[in-house]
Amino acid sequence: MNRIAVVTGANRGLGYGIASRLVADGWSVALIDTDSEVVETASRLSGTTGEAIGLVADVTDPQACAAVAHHVESALGPIGALVNNAGIGGSSDLVHESDPAEFRRVIDINLLGPFNMAQAVVPRMIASKAGGALVNITSILAQQAEVGSGAYSASKGGLALLSQTMAVELAPHGIRVNSVAPGNMLTAMHVDHVQGLADRANITYDDALTQVRDTVPLGRHGLPDDIGNVVAWLLSPDASYVTGQTISVNGGVYLT
Repeated sequence: MNRIAVVTGANRGLGYGIASRLVADGWSVALIDTDSEVVETASRLSGTTGEAIGLVADVTDPQACAAVAHHVESALGPIGALVNNAGIGGSSDLVHESDPAEFRRVIDINLLGPFNMAQAVVPRMIASKAGGALVNITSILAQQAEVGSGAYSASKGGLALLSQTMAVELAPHGIRVNSVAPGNMLTAMHVDHVQGLADRANITYDDALTQVRDTVPLGRHGLPDDIGNVVAWLLSPDASYVTGQTISVNGGVYLT
């Protein structure tokens, strides 16, 4: 498999943790984000061990995704791995009180975004005849429901099943597809989620954060490195017989 990876939503949070681990492992990595700072972020990572470039693109735009795939192959070579991490949490409204446009926006980014990237990258992987691997970042909220997570859970649950379908479809080409389902990760998105929990319960943010942490058997929130480590394994030869799986990384909150 070509050791050239594309990571979406890579300017911060889990995406940055994934990209930095892959660069440390010697991969050439394209960091994709809507935030223009991703160019400088990639510049800081490049040369530490592997190579990194930053590209500004919106995964909801199929043409932008196609342009990303073309640019990456021109700059770095044939793509061997795609990590679909870009996503948003959306509102914490109850389903029947949700704004349809906001609900659709979550689906567009979290589910159609990975679909668009896969359509841009997978045909190139197949053409290279070198195999490859996709990792889709889903969520513990794709595995168990929570009040106020309707759009997010629907998008991530759909992505998990899309991953399984693609795993079966792409296995004949030597392309593996897996999901990683993070639990309570200490990221900006989780901060927003906890604030929503606090608002609904009429408690402080710190109290809500403590309540969430107390549900984790391992006693701490997850970190971007926790996800980066698992993704690095899934992309490595050590996971060459693993496809169509969801790897839960949640500190023991949800057992599979």
